[in-house]
Parts: sequence; structure tokens; C-alpha cells
Amino acid sequence: MQLPLNEAFSGIFGSISLASWMFLIVPQLWENFRNQSAEGLSTLFLIIWLLGDICNLIGALWAHLLPTVVALGIYFCLVDFIMLAQLIYYNHYRPKKRYRFIQNRRSDRAGPSSTDPLLPDAEASRAMKHSGSQRRDSLSEVFSDSSSPKEAIRNAISVLLVLFVGTAGWFIAWKTGAWGPQGDSPDTEAPLGALILGYASSFFYLTARLPQIYTNAKRQSCNGLSILFFILSTVGNLTYGASILSFSLEHNYLLKNTPWLLGSLGTLVQDFVIFGQFIYYGTLRTGPSEEA
Repeated sequence: MQLPLNEAFSGIFGSISLASWMFLIVPQLWENFRNQSAEGLSTLFLIIWLLGDICNLIGALWAHLLPTVVALGIYFCLVDFIMLAQLIYYNHYRPKKRYRFIQNRRSDRAGPSSTDPLLPDAEASRAMKHSGSQRRDSLSEVFSDSSSPKEAIRNAISVLLVLFVGTAGWFIAWKTGAWGPQGDSPDTEAPLGALILGYASSFFYLTARLPQIYTNAKRQSCNGLSILFFILSTVGNLTYGASILSFSLEHNYLLKNTPWLLGSLGTLVQDFVIFGQFIYYGTLRTGPSEEA
């Protein structure tokens, strides 16, 4: 069966977007693991992002959107839960576990002494953060003179690999019959409830990064964040929107998909704000403040 060109492009862009989101979580998970901390991430950012993904998934299923859109919605939710689980472990469970370990060692010795801190819980937490900061080699240093070329090359290779994997994945799926014509009728109107959920998800997406931007500004640092995480997010959002637009530009179809387009393309502005923070705070780290 001959595949229409618009459906082929839609499938390829959707597959690249899926690959972007599949690999997106890896650099940030590794950054958290390497630092043994997730303090760089805003908890509110992840919670709002999760709410947006839940609304997105339910709305996409209700509106019978493209299978790639639904598949991405399912994967988004899984990624959110993994990220939240890691954040809770490193920022809440692990410090308490370390505090209990310290207390047990003290009791094994001879009980508390007059030199023990009055607030051991807070002290243990500070010790964990200090230990993590000593090990930290954050990707925000990508903009320093010593690491920029090497890190830029790694990031470029990562993006090219995602583009290749996404395109090859769609081509294999098409040749094996696992992916076929979508059959999404452009003139089909979405149920009102699905559109409401779609706009709700767009609202959450458009506001999710604001807490992260505020956290970065408050800390005057992007330490603990992986810049590749946001680069792949940008690639994923761009190709996600492209997969919808390349399928059809018919009025009713665009109206039906407007909430999802707003959610994916609208967040790009905030992603670029975060890129600006990486550059600005990275410059501060290697500028006059280091020489003082």
C-alpha cells in the first residue's frame, strides 16, 4: 500500500519525538545519581509536569488522536513517575536513612555526648548536600572554557543518535507492518471533554518550567541539572508539533489538535530561558566570582 507523504513525515517526526522522550530521562537520572542528590530539580516542576502529562494522555485517548501522540502520552507519565521517585529517594528518604545510620553508630559507641549536634537531622542533610556538591561535575560547566568543546560534541552526537534512532525505528516499523496508515480523519471534531483536558494539559505544560526557572534564579546556579535533558526536551517538543502539523493543515484537524500544539510548542520559550540560565550562571562560575 502506498503511504501518503504527509503520513510518512508525520510518522517519522512522531518517532523521533518518541525517541527524544525515551532518552531524555537518562542524562538527568545519571546527573542525579552522580551527585547522589536531586536538589537541582524543582519538585513543583515535576508535579505540574506530571499533571500535564496525565491530562494529555486522557485527552489524547478521548479524542482518538494519532497513535504516536497516545504512545508519547503513556511514556511521558512513566518518565514522570521515575523522576519523582528518584527525587523523593535522594532528597527525602536517603538523608533520613543516613541520619538513622549516624544515630545507630552513636548509640553503639556510648550514646549521645555533649559534642553531638543539637539538630542532627538538619546537620546530616547539610552533610549530604556538601558531599554531593564535592562530587558534582555538573553539565552547567559545559559553558566553561575547559569543558565546552568536549561537552558540546557529546551533546551534538547524542542529538544525532536520537534523530537516527527515531527515523530508523519508524522505517523498520513501516517495513515490518507494525506501523501503517493512521486513518485519522482531519474533519473529525474532538469531544468537548477531550478538548478541555487538552487545554488543561497545555496550561500545566506552559507553567511547569516556571518553578524550575525560579529555583535556578534563587540558587543562582544550574548545578544538578543536565543541559542535555532540556536539549532533548526541545527536540521532542519540536518534532511532536511537527508530527501533528505535517499530517494535515485542515481547519478542523488543527482546531482539534490546538491544545497539544500549544503544550508542545509553547514550552519552547521557557526551555530557551533555561538555556540562557545555563549560560549566564555558567559564566558567573568561571568569571570574576571565581577570581575573588
